[in-house]
Amino acid sequence: MSQYREAWDKLLESSVFPWWEWNIKDNKVRFNHLKVTMLGFDPEDFTGKGFEVFTHLVHPDDHEKAMDAMRLVLSGGSNLYQIDYRIKTVRGTYLWFMDRGIVIERDAAGKPSVIRGVVIDLGERLSKNNNIESLLAIFDRSSKITQGETSFLSVCSVCQKVKEDENHWVEISPDLSDLISEKLSHGICPSCLKKLYPDIADKVIQNVERPAVSLRT
Repeated sequence: MSQYREAWDKLLESSVFPWWEWNIKDNKVRFNHLKVTMLGFDPEDFTGKGFEVFTHLVHPDDHEKAMDAMRLVLSGGSNLYQIDYRIKTVRGTYLWFMDRGIVIERDAAGKPSVIRGVVIDLGERLSKNNNIESLLAIFDRSSKITQGETSFLSVCSVCQKVKEDENHWVEISPDLSDLISEKLSHGICPSCLKKLYPDIADKVIQNVERPAVSLRT
């Protein structure tokens, strides 16, 4: 099992978010109870069923968009499944959710065989310390690293924010940061650099593409 797969397993074991895992060949969906109880349904009605039992609940105006997003992943056009849609509750009303998934296993031909994701209620306010979008982006990058290659993830030594890309640093709670499999490179993010060294911060940021005072550990 890869470090990436192990990280997802650890995340899901203690997840406060509804999650799902689709075995494409067998068309079986594994999920935690939150995936259906958040809509008012009984988990037993969905256990051992295929993806259709879930997509049948998606609002008609959003259904084809959700299918297109999954087709893009299945065709190899993307490793990340991402779509926002409305889904029907047991009362017949619709709620907006954000669905994000990643290919975690491929068959001998390189085609996706298992996709796993999380579902987040867009009607509830999310804690900034549980930035699932950023975590997925970091895991997606880690999943594409070829075996034997070395990759460093930058972490601010002052505020502990994680560098998602060249211009974006995000807060990730300690329990989630433990799941990151990449080696860490401690530095200083632009915000902390400005607070600690206001006289030189702008000059450093303009002339250095990566975080200033970066020390690999």
